[in-house]
Amino acid sequence: MANKDFDVIIIGAGISGLTAAALLSKSGLKVCVLERHYLIGGYLQGFERKGFIFDTAIHWLNQCGENGTVTKVFEYLGTDFPRPITMKTIHKHITSDYEFVLTNNPEILKNQLIKDFPLEEKGIKNFFKAAQKVAAVSNNFPKFFISNEAMGGVRKWTFSLKQLRIIFPIIKYALYGGDKGVKKGLKKFFSDDEMLKLFCSEPDLLSCLFPIAWAYNQDYQNPPIGGSKVIPEWLESKIIKNGSEVLTSAEVVKIDIENNEFRGVTYKQRHKEYSLTATHLIAACDIDTVYNKLLPDTAIPQKLKTKMDNSELYSSSLTISIALTCTAESLGFGDVMLYIFNEETARSEHLSGDPHKSFISILAPTVRDKTLAPENMGTLNVFVPAWMMYEDNWKTTVNSKGEFVRTDAYKKLKDDFAQIIFERIEKQICPDLRKHILFYEVATPITYHRYTHNKDGSMMGTRPGKVNMKSKVAHYKSPVKNIFIGGHWAELGGGVPIAVKAAYNASLMVLKDLNKEEYKKLIEYPKTWL
Repeated sequence: MANKDFDVIIIGAGISGLTAAALLSKSGLKVCVLERHYLIGGYLQGFERKGFIFDTAIHWLNQCGENGTVTKVFEYLGTDFPRPITMKTIHKHITSDYEFVLTNNPEILKNQLIKDFPLEEKGIKNFFKAAQKVAAVSNNFPKFFISNEAMGGVRKWTFSLKQLRIIFPIIKYALYGGDKGVKKGLKKFFSDDEMLKLFCSEPDLLSCLFPIAWAYNQDYQNPPIGGSKVIPEWLESKIIKNGSEVLTSAEVVKIDIENNEFRGVTYKQRHKEYSLTATHLIAACDIDTVYNKLLPDTAIPQKLKTKMDNSELYSSSLTISIALTCTAESLGFGDVMLYIFNEETARSEHLSGDPHKSFISILAPTVRDKTLAPENMGTLNVFVPAWMMYEDNWKTTVNSKGEFVRTDAYKKLKDDFAQIIFERIEKQICPDLRKHILFYEVATPITYHRYTHNKDGSMMGTRPGKVNMKSKVAHYKSPVKNIFIGGHWAELGGGVPIAVKAAYNASLMVLKDLNKEEYKKLIEYPKTWL
């Protein structure tokens, strides 16, 4: 059990909650992080089976290179953090007719496409110029790092104008979404329908451009040696070193408020309930849970609850973690992420969660990191977009507590799903895959929901796009005084950079109330790396 009194309580020990706790404890505040799972790390946590180590969700990292914002925030905490590895070969897209590879030198891909589609040379060059404009905006991500909500007065408005000037060159590309929109956007560059097929799985025009943009910036990184879990482990060590606490298997069951102001929380650990008090709370967790289950019914306006309920979320995943009886290299896998998809499938179906139609991502982590498997063996991580409602919530039942109960039908369904994916991989790239599988573990959206409680098992929270931008679902300040939002619900977008950005800004807002000197130090820090 933790001490009872703290300056700040943080719900959720994912990358955002841990980063916020590390920043605040470094600033002299007494912090307690409460994590309902028995492991820390959220989507950066990993697990070990029979000597094999698997990442649960990470495909790659961004903003974790030498000058990345994640790196700079972590350097504020200490220069000994585990360093991710810059990727040289990034994506390999495989269709029935084409293979093309994106490396950290996109000019190679551009020249390949010009060679394969000589009549499209002008459009291809213009497309890569557009990607370079996106790259320039992406390089300015540090200038977007401080949220307007963390500022005040004139500085807030002048900052907003600066941000608008930076992002203006690519606003026009954000207008093309959905099947018709993507095709319309791509046809501004290409007239050959075969060129359009190369981007058949992308949901909007910007998602076609951003991978090339990040490659121009050399902003793709693999997790550090040892897997993604070493990052949250490092953050936890900083928190503890500075005298704060991280409690696992500690599920918050109630947030206490008085006169619409935060007072403390009640959490359950090993079937016993405990109470903690603090002046501030950062909810680095699922906000649907916070607003609808942990706070009193009248604390959050129904209009806001409805807006959050109608927000567009990233998909969840069907993830297969595979232990091989041989090295991944011996089966033809390299250190590149493979994308398998059928260009004849409708765009919407690539993200549908249908195992026959959704695109497949494959990673072979042991090609770059031999510590993840026993000698002369290897691992594969297979990701397929998936949704909670598939086959009536994956053929689960719901108990009296509202929890999903995994039935025999659920176990059979997820294995049947995996076998379909294995068959597709064998048909397109590795005919003997199943002969070399020692064992495999399958995680569904039900699994991700159980471990993270993210709404619908979403991998990253709210998507950028017209719906969420118009309704302004992303926010840091809750309607309850001294309760701030962290994690992926505070910002549109996903991944480690957004989680760290949310942690940084939520920390600023707390420090603005509790330690103005440290607030000034932290808000001025980006000037040293802009």
